[in-house]
Amino acid sequence: MSKQKSITPISSIDSLNSLLQRNSLQYLLESELPSAKAYLKFTGPFSGGAVVWNACIQTIDEYSRDHEIAKDPKQFIDIHTEGDAYFVEIGLNVPIIDKGTVERTILMIRNYKRLHLGRHEYGARSKTL
Repeated sequence: MSKQKSITPISSIDSLNSLLQRNSLQYLLESELPSAKAYLKFTGPFSGGAVVWNACIQTIDEYSRDHEIAKDPKQFIDIHTEGDAYFVEIGLNVPIIDKGTVERTILMIRNYKRLHLGRHEYGARSKTL
């Protein structure tokens, strides 16, 4: 994930679940939508257990502002840990991140069976726009 984290990581599933339940939420959004980049927290499976995902979802165009990309870039999921905290950075070939995109992305991460640390790339931009 970018060195410019604008969110404080949460690693305790109980803490996040309690906060979500108190506020009748499915995830904790820490950014305004719609936007080119959104920060949020949600729970999901990883390596046989449940974790709190400290997530950044962004458009490929937003990602390209700070990173060199291919002419026809692929979408990506990049996972790393810092201590007990799990971070996931997701780059999507969409024009804007909105509520629907956030919710579909959470489902994708929760249902992706082969998630592992590191970067996963998939789908060419020209085929997803």
